[in-house]
Amino acid sequence: MLTEQQRAVIPHQLLVFNLLVFNLLIPIGSLLLGMEFLLLPIASVCSLSVIFYIWYRSKHVHQTPLINAHWYIVWKRCRIVLIAYCISISIGLVCGLMASFQHDTQLRSIMMIAFIRIAIVPSLLVVTPLLISSTIAMNKVRRGKLKVAGVVPQESGV
Repeated sequence: MLTEQQRAVIPHQLLVFNLLVFNLLIPIGSLLLGMEFLLLPIASVCSLSVIFYIWYRSKHVHQTPLINAHWYIVWKRCRIVLIAYCISISIGLVCGLMASFQHDTQLRSIMMIAFIRIAIVPSLLVVTPLLISSTIAMNKVRRGKLKVAGVVPQESGV
């Protein structure tokens, strides 16, 4: 059986997994392989499904106050990721619109490759600090040093 601290680490582990796999490894690998039109949508859908799960757990599943607080903390970090996605998609759409006015197909292809790489930058800039802060939070929760403001441990027999 998992202790309360071990269960409080789970949302942070889920976020770190999401950030590492679906926001760093797959996008960078897709750029290196030149398969960004195939792999980036798959990574985005997978990441959004993990974020949806985190949102669901933070809003609808009720456990101890400490565990609920950690799910909520991770959900707040996921909202930052969603904002970065919106910025990246906006940049990608504007750049795609600019490239669509290009009549030369080879130049349009070059422009789209460059613009996709530019559009990914906001997401990558957000993912790195979130990854670091979530890793630090996991370490502190494991050691019992992370106290969440406003969360009072439940006492038995009161």
